[in-house]
Amino acid sequence: MAASERLLAQGKESEALAALREALRLGGVPIGGAGTMLETALKAGEASISRDLAQLLMGKGRSLASGQVGRAAGLLDASGDASGALELLEQRRAMGPLDTPENLHLGDLLRRQGKYDAALALYGEVLQKEPGNTAAAADRAETFIWMGRHAEAEKAVQELLARSPGSRAARLVLARAMAAGGNVEGAIAEYQRILGENP
Repeated sequence: MAASERLLAQGKESEALAALREALRLGGVPIGGAGTMLETALKAGEASISRDLAQLLMGKGRSLASGQVGRAAGLLDASGDASGALELLEQRRAMGPLDTPENLHLGDLLRRQGKYDAALALYGEVLQKEPGNTAAAADRAETFIWMGRHAEAEKAVQELLARSPGSRAARLVLARAMAAGGNVEGAIAEYQRILGENP
């Protein structure tokens, strides 16, 4: 770890990350400089190093900002490790509330793993705090589609559109809900409406 910090101070970021990767492999990372190295790993897009450092810090009871953990989870998810992203966000959530973007990402990860009720509960929590959050409402409706509950999805999207008539995300979810529910003509009309608004 000392070598990584020294290399980082010299502006040798890639060498610092390589030294840190080796220190993590050997299990020799003191908690003191881990926060700085986590930020460096996040900036460099290093998913596994970010995960390991975030888990190390949280495992030692250190509080990490929701957004910082969310960035690490985003890197993991983008690298194909959705399970690792889910685990990291759940670990951070156990330490305290997540901010809305991280809650929405966690809901998406839960939905993708077939944990629909947990995703719906999370979207419900967000909507209770932020009733006008169109992303949470659209994600909630999308989850109903994944569950095969197309009528509920359409109803949820119609409610969203009543509050936010210009929401393109809501129109896309509505079109998918209509198509999945067998209303192909309605779905085509919604897609045409979207394309007409944003060619």
